[in-house]
Amino acid sequence: MKSLSLAIVLPLSLIALSVNQAVANSAIDTENTQKFAGETIVITATRYQQDVDKIPGAITVITEDDIAKQISISDDLTSVLANLVPSMTPSRQKLSNQGENLRGRTALILVDGVPQNNPLRNGNRYGYPVDSSTLERIEVVNGASAVHGMGATGGLINYITMSAKEGDNFKQTIGLRINDSFSSDSTSTKTWYNLRHFDEQFDIVAAASWHDQGIYYDGNGHPIGMNSIQGETQDSTATNFFLKTGVNFGEQRLEFSTNHYELESNNNYVPIKGNFNDGIVGTVEKGASTGEPISNQVEAYNINYSHDNLADGGLTVQFFYQEFDAIYGEASWRATPTVIRDQGIITSTKKGMKLAYSQIDLLNLDDSWVFGIDVLDDSTQQRLVATGLGVTPEMSYLGVSPFAQGDILVNDALRLTGGLRYETTTVDVENDQTLYSYGLYDEDGNPHGQVDIIGGEQDFNELVFNLGAVYELTDEMNVFAGFNQGFGLPDIGRVLRGNWIGDQGQPLNGDINIDFNTMPAVKPVVTDNYEIGLNYTDDQWRVTASTYYSLAKDGANLSLNSGGTYDVVRQRTEITGAEFTAKYQLNEQLSLQALYSTIKGEVDSNSDGSVDSDMDLKNISPDRFMFAANFDATDNVSTRIQVNTLMDSENNDKEQQFDGYTLVDASIKYDLQKYGRLTFAVENVMDKFYVGYFSQIRKHPSYYFSGKGRNYSLSYEFNF
Repeated sequence: MKSLSLAIVLPLSLIALSVNQAVANSAIDTENTQKFAGETIVITATRYQQDVDKIPGAITVITEDDIAKQISISDDLTSVLANLVPSMTPSRQKLSNQGENLRGRTALILVDGVPQNNPLRNGNRYGYPVDSSTLERIEVVNGASAVHGMGATGGLINYITMSAKEGDNFKQTIGLRINDSFSSDSTSTKTWYNLRHFDEQFDIVAAASWHDQGIYYDGNGHPIGMNSIQGETQDSTATNFFLKTGVNFGEQRLEFSTNHYELESNNNYVPIKGNFNDGIVGTVEKGASTGEPISNQVEAYNINYSHDNLADGGLTVQFFYQEFDAIYGEASWRATPTVIRDQGIITSTKKGMKLAYSQIDLLNLDDSWVFGIDVLDDSTQQRLVATGLGVTPEMSYLGVSPFAQGDILVNDALRLTGGLRYETTTVDVENDQTLYSYGLYDEDGNPHGQVDIIGGEQDFNELVFNLGAVYELTDEMNVFAGFNQGFGLPDIGRVLRGNWIGDQGQPLNGDINIDFNTMPAVKPVVTDNYEIGLNYTDDQWRVTASTYYSLAKDGANLSLNSGGTYDVVRQRTEITGAEFTAKYQLNEQLSLQALYSTIKGEVDSNSDGSVDSDMDLKNISPDRFMFAANFDATDNVSTRIQVNTLMDSENNDKEQQFDGYTLVDASIKYDLQKYGRLTFAVENVMDKFYVGYFSQIRKHPSYYFSGKGRNYSLSYEFNF
């Protein structure tokens, strides 16, 4: 016990002493503190390389070093985003990312520009498309965006995989991480390996990882409960295989990459439900669930061609193919009068092409332009594993979208940006039938018949655009204003599967059906995002502050019904919020970081054209504040401590209430130089007991879970 206490106190004591020393040494030569001034951060999520200071909106760039610090504490990509992106909802610490939104709306997840979201049936399983050990950085565009197409009504998150760099001469890296709460079956182990080689003609990256996770424990020392249907990251094993190779010939490049990611339950535990009304959180006990193991599989292939000097411009063409399979746990589906329980599976196949041609200085006004076209073909179905019956009909999506985007320097201080994108979308649905229990009900509320689903084809066309301005007040400060539109589809599969039609006691006859061709609930959602803000950068500070207003006149929200599940509800939605991020380099050793976000959402509950009720808290994040200190004690020793506070929130109409909490994490990294790198980290240093955000506002015994308590991590990485 004494050694555990020392493990907690050591990182905190080191950082406290470090701050005192850093403040004492703050009056140092200014050339040693020039961390931000002159530094250019360039992102590609906007379809062409742009300095973030030229973008009229809030951008978050999570670097490779940022990722390494976060995953040393908790190797969970949803936690990385929740910690470092201001208006991201808290991580659920589950396999399902239901309720994990950006600025109150859906975020489009990309891996190297390839969409991961399933536009036709959102199974909330796209939060883990790739292992963290393959990532080079994460680019987050906050707020509605259409530059990558359908789905980014709340913003977009682009995971950029690693590439070989100059100096990588068949460089190899091997790593090992052990996490433990020092309780029964709480040990998690991860190993990873990558090889990188770069020369002027050829480069290659090959990587593999294996991650076996044990049981999570809360601040009271009890095993954290499991969701037996949606799935878990605890008690699971994940494997990832990644390959990227490229050939350069003159000003042209051809690149191929592939990634295979699979996470599967170890099936060693079964859940014990909690009781929301009595405040009893769920837990687990030894046992094995019946049926197939819960799993996620993502298999992706990419071919990229680029020409850096084609008619004085740059051409990029990307072809991609992806297969996605998500198996869920056994549940009561009542597929037929005699078959009660079964497992669901969502399968999706994506094929697509993205073409972009960019030019600079067409007008000799420091202007940049990109013109292109995107094509996405997606086929999706949700069905049952044992019976093979369709929960949804077979659905397909075809989107063809030409676009143009550019920015221009009007004078020495003012830069204007703008873009157009024409979304042409065709959704095709096959004829089918609902499951037995998703059709009609008798007078006593019991199912008594399937209902026909009449398939067909619907076409949607929408011109979306963006406008913005960045005005440079001084060399250090600029202000910006922007208008962006996002384009998305509601969860069409959820609507088509039924369980919402007809009146109780209605007789079964041919007049009752679900007709896709006449359903207004499947029309696209267009979101308007208005934003103003400022950026400030000097030798010591990097600050961004913004406020935004997001409007969806015919939004598609998930609303909790009386049966304890969520329905797709079309209603006017208005979201307002503000964000603040800051980094301060006090001196050569100590840097401070802070972020704050506040958000409020309202909906039109009575369809009179005006919002009148608070949005279901499931869709938005609570107000939050994060503070962190990074201290380089020596050239070889670096430390970090971060404090995350989620504030109370409530929705009286939905009888939802969230009691906020504060969590503290810490880490110490020791560079052993030629002998490798050693990192020790503690998650939830104070061993705080808390119930997660989603669990508190979901109010359901199957979803009522505590969060992770104190967890220790020891990582070692070695290059050779």
